[in-house]
Amino acid sequence: MPWAGYPKMLRMTRRSEFDAAFESPHKAKDPVLQLHARLNGLGRPRLGIVVGRKVRTAPARNRIKRLIREAFRLNREKLASGWDYLFLPRKTEKLTLAEVAASLVKLAQKAVPPAEEPPKP
Repeated sequence: MPWAGYPKMLRMTRRSEFDAAFESPHKAKDPVLQLHARLNGLGRPRLGIVVGRKVRTAPARNRIKRLIREAFRLNREKLASGWDYLFLPRKTEKLTLAEVAASLVKLAQKAVPPAEEPPKP
């Protein structure tokens, strides 16, 4: 297995990137996560996470973000390259890594049309 870290180049970091992802027509949701996806033209998938204050405590918000990051890191090769993936949790209690990973891959395949998937470098 190649190195499966989570470097900064795989993260959405600017507010404008998040805003553009929210405006994108490529969306999908299930009981666990909600996804907003958009083409980024970089040839690699990038991850953005938004966990609102509806999740009351900071440790709970951070745990959800860690689960989504780890699911992304482990399943990065299953995602279409050249897309930004912005995830929002819908279920916030008793989440497991397996649940998040399955949801992440399923939603990514559902939101990104195969015809729009750019070629892998």
